[in-house]
Amino acid sequence: MPQARLVSTTPFLMAVLLVANACPARADGEAAMRHAVWRDCLARNFRVQVTLTARDLAADAAFRACRDPEAAYLAALTGSPLLDDEDVARARPLLAGRNRTWLISNPG
Repeated sequence: MPQARLVSTTPFLMAVLLVANACPARADGEAAMRHAVWRDCLARNFRVQVTLTARDLAADAAFRACRDPEAAYLAALTGSPLLDDEDVARARPLLAGRNRTWLISNPG
């Protein structure tokens, strides 16, 4: 009898999170609202900090200022039936990197 292969859930998790992150306006519920609040916080703080320092340092400062909205968004994601705490913990750096890139590359 052939031995069962261990299949990683990471590709599925990343697909779910990328779709959720790319289409927040189409998502319903608390997670979508928390995502919008987090991105608004990042954008506002980045706009203030970028007038004072370099873009990469301004992005870092915006992330430090928006830890509470980020935590609320991640907590809302863990309430999803598709994701658990471990999934969200693995996805956190990817979400942060994606939003950091969005901040730094946005000319506005």
